[in-house]
Amino acid sequence: MTQASFQNDGFPVPAAHISRRSAFFALALPAMIPLACSRYEVGNNEVTTTAPVAASPMRELPRDLRPFPPISEPLVRIKVADVRRSEVEFGGVGQRLWITAPGTDVPGRACRGPVRMRRTQAGWSVRWSSGGRGGAATFKTTGSIAMATMDRKDSGIEFEGRRLLGTIFVEPIRDTEGRTEYDVICHLPMESYLPGVLEKELFPSWRPATFEAQAIAARSFAVCERAFWIRRRHYDLVAGQASQAWTGGDASTRATAAVRVTTGQLLVWRGQVVPAYYSASCGGRPANAEDAISSNPVNGIPPLRVAAMIDRPTCGCVKSSPHGDWTLTISRAAFETEVVEFGRRKGERRLSELRRPFRLEVHQRNQVGRPVEFELSGADGTTPVLISAESIRRIVAAASPGDSWKARPRSACFEVESTKDSMEIRGRGFGHGVGICQYGAEEMASRGASSREILERYYPGANVYQAWSTVAPGADGRRV
Repeated sequence: MTQASFQNDGFPVPAAHISRRSAFFALALPAMIPLACSRYEVGNNEVTTTAPVAASPMRELPRDLRPFPPISEPLVRIKVADVRRSEVEFGGVGQRLWITAPGTDVPGRACRGPVRMRRTQAGWSVRWSSGGRGGAATFKTTGSIAMATMDRKDSGIEFEGRRLLGTIFVEPIRDTEGRTEYDVICHLPMESYLPGVLEKELFPSWRPATFEAQAIAARSFAVCERAFWIRRRHYDLVAGQASQAWTGGDASTRATAAVRVTTGQLLVWRGQVVPAYYSASCGGRPANAEDAISSNPVNGIPPLRVAAMIDRPTCGCVKSSPHGDWTLTISRAAFETEVVEFGRRKGERRLSELRRPFRLEVHQRNQVGRPVEFELSGADGTTPVLISAESIRRIVAAASPGDSWKARPRSACFEVESTKDSMEIRGRGFGHGVGICQYGAEEMASRGASSREILERYYPGANVYQAWSTVAPGADGRRV
């Protein structure tokens, strides 16, 4: 998740969303380690543990920390790439583009793709060629350069094998070694952005109710991210697990229809937008956002806590998801080495000074039995170190033997059995476990649940609010 935003406001920084579909195309969330046994009842399942349950008392949330619903459709800025080479290319062969230097008096230029641009001491050097004829222009600016398609039908601008919707900004970024890099940022309306999110986050065969619930959650998350980052950096979201997966614009009819049906609908609690996190599978043991995402006060609201779910049936992802149960074996020596390295990177001397062999036990669980905090102790009987489950997940991931998502921990919901030389990690779920469980949502939809019923289960107490519409842009919203 994005650092310093609603997701990651403190130490340690958790891993990003892992969507159901991403599990098959990207590296999974790292996750597991040795722990003690206990007995804890979760829905229809029993868990064994001696670890206490986290009380997590509710605090009154300052109302100004979450955004109020916008009254009109906002523009969002999505970072799709950081380019680590001197020249960058956009546009298909013959595609007509309009290039400008925003914030300057430099005239815009029409050209035909492919267009190649590079930063020079004089500004931006832009070259293009089409039909045997070429052209060049210099945009005298130290800032960004922008381009949009001139085609009547906005089919997007080609970039690195995919098409990107909206106006593309290329932002120059100078790294610590003095080299210039580029951030590629797409600016486009919220409702144009969302179909590409659903296309990437869900399987195309899933039911409309699942798509509609995901659309409302993704829209709410994006509104919160935009509100936080609008004056802090030049993009609001990242096209990937650091925020939300995004195709760049391509989307199926089902994804497009779900966005259209839910246009302008947001999840709100006490009149302000809920940062609606989601993951592929909660494993039947959802997480509190304060534990799995960050301690930022925006995460302490009831819709992002599991207390209201205790009496509900176990999430359907336990049986419907391929991530209901999984196992992973790692070397004890590799784990202990990564613990020391983690302590060194984070400036936590107590971790780097522990004597081997280490002992790892669950110190605290949440109300439904999901590990929140571990206790790590050394062989010399020194004071144990308490470390979050998400940080342990990261350490185990670094100690894992392979790069595929199956070879790495998929969540921080796990149990561990240790031997002299190895650690067997038995886990459940895929992702941080906060908010919508995508497999669970689809299981509900398969039994006839509506998108509202899905949202009510995974964000208890939140309401769906009509913030804007395509029929009456700018109209006051209402709860629906």
